[in-house]
Amino acid sequence: MDSLPVVHSQRSSTRDQVTTREWNDLPSELLPSIADRLGIIELLRFRGVCKDWNFASSTASAEIEALPNRDPWFLLYGENNNSQCTLVTESGKQYIITIPEMDGATCLASSLGWLLLYREGLIFFFCPFSRARIDLPVPTKFPPMGISDHVAVFSTPPTSQDCVVCIICRTNKTDDLELYVIHRGATSWTKHKLSSFPNKIECAAYHNGVFYYFDNTDLMVCFSIKDRSISLGKVRYVKSPNERCIPLKFISNVEKEDMKKRLDLELGDVSTCGTTVSCLKADKMVPYENRANAKGAGTRRPKGVWFQPRFHQIDKMLSW
Repeated sequence: MDSLPVVHSQRSSTRDQVTTREWNDLPSELLPSIADRLGIIELLRFRGVCKDWNFASSTASAEIEALPNRDPWFLLYGENNNSQCTLVTESGKQYIITIPEMDGATCLASSLGWLLLYREGLIFFFCPFSRARIDLPVPTKFPPMGISDHVAVFSTPPTSQDCVVCIICRTNKTDDLELYVIHRGATSWTKHKLSSFPNKIECAAYHNGVFYYFDNTDLMVCFSIKDRSISLGKVRYVKSPNERCIPLKFISNVEKEDMKKRLDLELGDVSTCGTTVSCLKADKMVPYENRANAKGAGTRRPKGVWFQPRFHQIDKMLSW
């Protein structure tokens, strides 16, 4: 058997003079710069070291997780009717975390690290890592979650003065749709109706003042914020990079299956909330998979949401 090579090194004569320093001796002015470069899991650990490190990371948001072409993470919630959730990272690593706000909730939208949740008659924005929450007014006569398809989009982060939320859902008349819209600072929603649209909404996105909702037959519902009008359109796929188009694209079936394989979870009939992934040329839409009408929909069942992991901190006095 060949012997392993031995590497000899000459020890420094000043070895005994070397002293070690504790992590908490790091210069305080360096801590915010370090925190700003951390991913979400590392940031959470960083914040838990001590009060000084927690304070030093007060403006960190794990922005590195929002770089273009990063696959979204997945949160499985509502299992066993409790607040225990399964978090799956981009690499497939799983964590069990407790988020009381997710117990009994339904996620309507996911973007930029914020979730739009409906829970016990309330609608609110929520960041699952910082637990920051912004409550919204509840629409009057809002169709119940258990019997309708609900898909939402918001134009900008809820901390922005320009944020607009648009929820589309099916009425008791199965072929009709209703849109509920609210602007930041408003105390009530405006309602708009669309007759005879029987198809299920699978993807949703916002671009340049317009909310887009897509079905699986290349039809789309468009709502213009400026004109406050609803229109129907047909998806047209560009054949040349020189053609003008909306910078959005559908995730391919191969990409969708690869994302599900990475989860290593038995999703079954789990309803999942989609999202939009930031990409360099065109943002990629991850579809909603609504199982609300599946067998057993009347009982509480596990749900999932695709989302970008971010750590959002807000002023406690901030309101809609």
